[in-house]
Amino acid sequence: MKKVIVVTTGGSIAFKRNTATGALIPVDGEDTIAQLTNSGIVVEFSEFSSLPGSHFTPVQGLELARQIESFLQNDDVAGVVVTHGTDTLEETAYLLDLTIRHEKPVVVTGAARPPAMPGYDGLHNLACAVQVAAAAETRETGVLVVFAGQIFAAGDIQKTHAHAVEAFAAPGSGPLGWIVADRIWMRHRLVQRVYIPCTRLEERVDLITPGQGSDDRLLRHAIADRVAGIVIEAFGSGRVPPWWLPAIQEAIAQRIMVVIATRAGDGALYDEYGYVGAYHDLERLGTFFAHHLNGRKARIRLMLALGAVRRPEDARVWFS
Repeated sequence: MKKVIVVTTGGSIAFKRNTATGALIPVDGEDTIAQLTNSGIVVEFSEFSSLPGSHFTPVQGLELARQIESFLQNDDVAGVVVTHGTDTLEETAYLLDLTIRHEKPVVVTGAARPPAMPGYDGLHNLACAVQVAAAAETRETGVLVVFAGQIFAAGDIQKTHAHAVEAFAAPGSGPLGWIVADRIWMRHRLVQRVYIPCTRLEERVDLITPGQGSDDRLLRHAIADRVAGIVIEAFGSGRVPPWWLPAIQEAIAQRIMVVIATRAGDGALYDEYGYVGAYHDLERLGTFFAHHLNGRKARIRLMLALGAVRRPEDARVWFS
């Protein structure tokens, strides 16, 4: 019999309604396993935390990665499932993907709705995630996210709806596969993964998203606060308001690493426009480019990269 470890961190998937108070309280592993049936799979639960996604931090994510690695070292463990609140699920999944180097599957899942709400999807997502974590065909695929019967790569996933059961999508690539009844259908696999070997991360990294006509106030506040890195979720394929360029230049002069991601959420960063503030200006100033990443994931990658190097400028290797 295959064994899958389910590591619980909290979120809507792990809460139930207290009949006395009406409040949502954590569902423990025994409650869940009593409702979960996966023939041929032994499921063991391990509680890491009991936090909503909005309370979870990257520091905890790195600690979680180390705990998962320890489980994967056991010969009798086929894979690991992580249950997580959906608010920051994509960030934790991506952090795990960047820091875990193992051929066994690691699968992250959650619930769009709490157990007391009609249409609760937590048990279905958990059952599918356990099935994927135990499957031979999902080995060497990196960290996966399973939601609403679909299998996604952690680097591609984005939360695209605040309430819908199908809350996640991979706009640039689509799902890697699907779970239909008791079968797993993998349509394609990742060609390349990024691995960042680190034992710590840099917490002082800010994420700033410009809107039309935004001034550079937040950017200059970040510089004054002496943050270690700034991620700018730029327009399109890498453009900022022209009046932001002096502040970006100042940040780089002060050895603050500036990473450009796309506000569109996916796509390569490059253009041939000649006007001020376009890609060529950002390249000339020496910014890093986080291709095919939204700002949230680019921030996670920069935090890990800065934690892995002695000199901040050496983090560029993970933004080639």
